[in-house]
Amino acid sequence: MVRNKQVKLVAESISRAGLVVDTVESVVPSFIATQQVEGDYCILDPNAAKSNDVSVICAGKESCSSGYSIDRTNFDYFAIEFIASGQCELILNGQHQEVVSAGGFFIYGPNTAHTIRTLGAEPMTKYFVDFSGAEALKRMHEFDLSEGCMFYAGNRRWIQDIFEQFLECRQISRLKASRLCEQLLKLLFVRLSTDRSITGKAQSYSNETFTRCWRYIQENYLEIHSIDEVSKACSVNGVYISRLFKRYASETPYQLLTRLKVCHAAELIVRENLSVKHVGAVVGYHDPYHFSRVFKRVNGLSPKQYANLIRRVSSKTSTE
Repeated sequence: MVRNKQVKLVAESISRAGLVVDTVESVVPSFIATQQVEGDYCILDPNAAKSNDVSVICAGKESCSSGYSIDRTNFDYFAIEFIASGQCELILNGQHQEVVSAGGFFIYGPNTAHTIRTLGAEPMTKYFVDFSGAEALKRMHEFDLSEGCMFYAGNRRWIQDIFEQFLECRQISRLKASRLCEQLLKLLFVRLSTDRSITGKAQSYSNETFTRCWRYIQENYLEIHSIDEVSKACSVNGVYISRLFKRYASETPYQLLTRLKVCHAAELIVRENLSVKHVGAVVGYHDPYHFSRVFKRVNGLSPKQYANLIRRVSSKTSTE
């Protein structure tokens, strides 16, 4: 599926949900490639940078097939790309780089000729954010980031989460999305500066394995009922998964799974006004009493107390 089809689908889904369709462009900008790509995008105003110091133009997540190839002599904006899985060959300003594997980042912009090609038979999944503005280069330099560099970073699950938040901005109005994306870009600069690998080498096997398990939980938490399922799906011993989380995360795999389920449930309670029993079943808890206990352990309030609190706050806000 090419990008213009994806953007159209996003716009249609937002319209059906009763949200502001102005969050995405209905026409794909010419600077976005459309061949050998299946992607997910949040496209803001390409002209916003003309009036702002630093503005996010667009962000995306792409699955690139073995035929994916980009060869540009320059680019209108600055771009930070992150390889989440797979590999690519990267050439920046005519200088051949090492093969970029999962966990690798590279930056290019108006003064960077760049070639990106997938390697191997497996698709490459990558995230990107394009941004511009009079202060963009200065802001990058403040965090020791520069056009034409390539590096690896630790704790990349947090960085991947920032990219996912860029994509979620398409669900809100364009004005709010632009403001939020600007803050997310600042956070991305800080995280890359903090977590950038001094050696520039790829992450260790244990970090790679941890990231794979963490990502599987993030992407499938509604269908997962136990960590044993994660172990089987990722072909990793359950005890080893627990050790990896103890080393690389601030929570156990079970705590991550529970938190994601409860956060999803909280969103349903706020947006859909569903019963506790229904919400619990959606996130995998078929015993409403057990679900209420788990929800309260995470949020400090039972589902009913949480719903009542949200209603009171919303009612107070609407009358002010």
